[in-house]
Amino acid sequence: MSVSLEGIESDQYGRYVIPYKSKILEKEVFLTIPTDNGKIEEWQLTLANQFCEREESLKEIVYKSILAHYLNVADELRLRFGEKYQHLVPPVENVAQLKELLTPTGVYIGELEPTEEAIGLLFECTWEEEHGLGVLINNWVIKEVSHQDVAFTI
Repeated sequence: MSVSLEGIESDQYGRYVIPYKSKILEKEVFLTIPTDNGKIEEWQLTLANQFCEREESLKEIVYKSILAHYLNVADELRLRFGEKYQHLVPPVENVAQLKELLTPTGVYIGELEPTEEAIGLLFECTWEEEHGLGVLINNWVIKEVSHQDVAFTI
């Protein structure tokens, strides 16, 4: 599958927001390509298409990285939330259980540096309703899992 810009125009901020059926996110989301001047750079379109080709191979490592992040922060969050909100940070042992706590929302293609090959994956999650969850993929390696902001620093 490749990214099609047919019928897509930049929005008021110069971004191209494209409906996209993601294999990693397992649903249709928006793939966003930001621009400075309303014109997509050729390298951005190439990166978006490379992501489409590689996302199936990235899927397992993306979710394992999110699981590792969750397991790293869950105990602290449970203490902070108190008993009333334990349902937001339930015990999780595997990726299938983790996915029940996530709502995928989008893919963000980098705009800053062509050599970085940076892509952000965006999720809503039960344990961080305000800031969500972001996964930064840099040069096809998971660079960081944190709040959604991490997916936009590219």
